[in-house]
Amino acid sequence: MLTLTPWRRQLLAHTCITGLATALFFTASGSAQAELASDWQETAMRFVVEEKWPGAQRQRTLALLHAAMFDAANAIDGSYHAYAYAGPQQPGADRRAAVTQAALVVMQTLMPEREADLTAAAEAILGDITDDEAREAGVQLGALAAEAVLEKRAADGADFASDFTPGQADNGVYQPTSERPMVAPKIRNMQPFALTSAKQFDVPPPPELNSFQFQRDLAEVAKLGGAVSQSSPELIAIAKLHAGSGSGAWNQIARDSSRACALPLVEEARTLALLNIALTDALVAGFNAKYTYQFWRPETAIAALGKGYDHPTLDKMDGWSPLVAAPMHPEYPCQHCTSGSAAQQVMETVFGADEFTFSFEGKDGYSRNYQTFAQFAEEEAESRVIGGVHYRRSNTVGDMLGYQIGSHISAEFLTPANAGPGDDSAAATECAGVLTSKLSQ
Repeated sequence: MLTLTPWRRQLLAHTCITGLATALFFTASGSAQAELASDWQETAMRFVVEEKWPGAQRQRTLALLHAAMFDAANAIDGSYHAYAYAGPQQPGADRRAAVTQAALVVMQTLMPEREADLTAAAEAILGDITDDEAREAGVQLGALAAEAVLEKRAADGADFASDFTPGQADNGVYQPTSERPMVAPKIRNMQPFALTSAKQFDVPPPPELNSFQFQRDLAEVAKLGGAVSQSSPELIAIAKLHAGSGSGAWNQIARDSSRACALPLVEEARTLALLNIALTDALVAGFNAKYTYQFWRPETAIAALGKGYDHPTLDKMDGWSPLVAAPMHPEYPCQHCTSGSAAQQVMETVFGADEFTFSFEGKDGYSRNYQTFAQFAEEEAESRVIGGVHYRRSNTVGDMLGYQIGSHISAEFLTPANAGPGDDSAAATECAGVLTSKLSQ
């Protein structure tokens, strides 16, 4: 297992959870109330994957879905500050009905082509609620919460088009590394969910090509991240485990954590809302920097050795390719690092600092165990250098950007309505005991 760098040990707290297996499909009639927000996420993601929505559109959808479900769950008694809903509390409303209707309204608005499937999922839940008056009050409340969130985000400038014209080929300038579509070149223009702008926490430019920083970083990734040069089975497994969506990984961890802790519905909804607001804003901020600086990927820099770019220690490396395929967007900063650091801050805010183990299962049978959120985030970041798609400096800058985003959102949004200084989610104090019990069995 990788060890934490001194910088991250000092900056980021060590926190742990235990995880349970994630269900692949939503069986509404068998859903426990404490897992309702997680179940709706899995249902929504199954549909958007089937419809082949791009990743940025999926992430915005998750933020909308979870903000609406949280506002609906919270509007029963107003334990937390809402994201968008400003109406009266409805203590007589059924919380399950409110959350279900909020999810239904959001998803039917975004995916009218799946209206029948979504309605069937909602009716299976609503049909189990025997108190007609409370159910109807919940349905009305959920619709109002969803409409408030959708109205707030109606003109946010979201654009998921992939058209992009790279800069003139030159040293340091990003060039596409495959024929695949570019990823979200216009998402930088979307208004964030919680940040004031994509540049609220701006990042410095990448290092100069003749700097010691860049020259050292390129030499490192050329050695560690090559498809041929990297031979360690453990490091190869790490690179491939984290090669997919960082957002998907953190949502899996959050769902499993909420289920393992049996969080009350409002706490589960808040956890997933905070996480996906942070992940969405990390995407907007990170991609703003990426498409502003348009810095070249390691494979482009290595291909230029001896052909217009000189390095003090590296010679031509014809045929070098990264261990994992580079995603189709500029290199700087590392987005896995930005999203992972933001997600870590949210998860530590919710679940506290007690140490417990959890596991993460990726694609193609890759799986590893972890002791802390920080350990997962650190390994996720390190995997991008091992995979040959990022430089060390990009990791450091992405980590810091994500830390600022996650810390700000955790401290300023969906906070307890009547809290004193330092007070936070009830899950932070209650979950540790639940996890201790589960681990001891």
